[in-house]
Amino acid sequence: MKYNLKLNKIYLLIFTVFVFSCKNNNPETPFEALIKIDSSIIKISNDEIIIKTFLGNEQRNYYGENPPSSLNIKWKRFLGWGRTGFSDKKWYGAGWTGQPLLTKENDVLFLYQGSFDHNIKKIIAENGEIVWEYNMNDIIKGTGTIYSSKVSNSENPLSILQGSRRGYGVSLSHNESFSLRSVSLENGKEDWRYNVIYSGNRSRDVDASPLVINDTIIAALENGLLAFINPSVLDSGLKFTTPEEISTIELYNKKNNFGRNIIESSPTLLNGIIYVASENGNIYGVNPQTKTIVYQYRIGSDLDGTPAVTNDNCLLIAVEKQHIPGFGGVLKLNPSDTLNQEDWFFPVKNRNFEDWAGGVIGSVSVSKNLCAFTSIEGTLYLVDHTKLSEDIVLSPDMKKKLKTPILLDKKYIGPSISTPIIVEDKIIACTYNGIYLFEITPDFKLNLLDKFITGFESTPICFDKCIYVASRDGNLYCFSE
Repeated sequence: MKYNLKLNKIYLLIFTVFVFSCKNNNPETPFEALIKIDSSIIKISNDEIIIKTFLGNEQRNYYGENPPSSLNIKWKRFLGWGRTGFSDKKWYGAGWTGQPLLTKENDVLFLYQGSFDHNIKKIIAENGEIVWEYNMNDIIKGTGTIYSSKVSNSENPLSILQGSRRGYGVSLSHNESFSLRSVSLENGKEDWRYNVIYSGNRSRDVDASPLVINDTIIAALENGLLAFINPSVLDSGLKFTTPEEISTIELYNKKNNFGRNIIESSPTLLNGIIYVASENGNIYGVNPQTKTIVYQYRIGSDLDGTPAVTNDNCLLIAVEKQHIPGFGGVLKLNPSDTLNQEDWFFPVKNRNFEDWAGGVIGSVSVSKNLCAFTSIEGTLYLVDHTKLSEDIVLSPDMKKKLKTPILLDKKYIGPSISTPIIVEDKIIACTYNGIYLFEITPDFKLNLLDKFITGFESTPICFDKCIYVASRDGNLYCFSE
């Protein structure tokens, strides 16, 4: 079955047309005002890009709309399994971050899912039928980004940027590691592939979801580089078509901590500055015009979560326990305040689980004044990020006394590296124990509506009474009413 996307080909306008909708511009209660968010759906002619990148948009704070009130399985699709590195171990389904993307094309909803069987899959959201598959030659952990490709090999100008591990059986120092690629949404054919160079770092994978600003791709790579790529200028002189690399920025310090400099966090855009969290413990701010580092804040811990932008123009940073004397948790940063950058810090309990020592591994979701996150210890927290308690806590490095926000509610749901999503008055949280659907009550408590038990690392999305999320059991699930 084939669906053609009928689009207006005025390419330069495609990603400047945003439709922001709010179902109730004058909420009747303070509760409604607090939880409602603007839609980030992008209208293109009669078609829509609904979820275009990890956590929805450039600010990493949109997760869908119209959630269900129960978790009935509408369908499930087996994604398969794959191997990575030089190991015979089988990896099933999809893992961290593994969030599906969502479009509506000719009134048909489609999912785009990267999986451990090495394939990007285009899937009909109504029934789970696979339309096409594209092989990346290694397992896919991260979430893609949909963008307008002027060089697409189809009439549809939209393509997906997708990262993977460096290539099955490819050594770290091999001269080629094409772990970032562009693939047509219409037919699954490759536009180009980008060689992630060996920087001396221990990885050449791409887990992060790129940003696309105007016609420039900004990709955070696990080799520690932030790459600026021009996808409109291609070189077909070699065995593969490759895009023009404009420049790269080193987001690491070789002398002090070159042993841990990989970047798994996706870049976030706030007030014209790109913010990236690094495993070396730093939050970097990069000016995309001058391509220079203009901001740096040191936390010291491993940072894998993607910064999320709040409604008061701050960043919510997930902090792991590794490499710091204090607790992991969530830090709210205000990069524009040079004197008092830390609005607050919320510490969480320590727990050794797998390779983690504690803290928050996934990202933080945010909706108006609310934010939600799950610790690797296993607790889901609901916090008002705009209100402070009277308590004082120590910073992650235990060198500062910081304020802490008001905790509204918490529930133990099991260890998680997934990002819980807030969609209207619901929270959908995935853990290694299962998926949990909560209602946020008018007094800001978490009321469990339903749960389904199987192991998840991926982050879900929600749209039109359906929840879509991939599992480590091998399946992509669609839950509905």
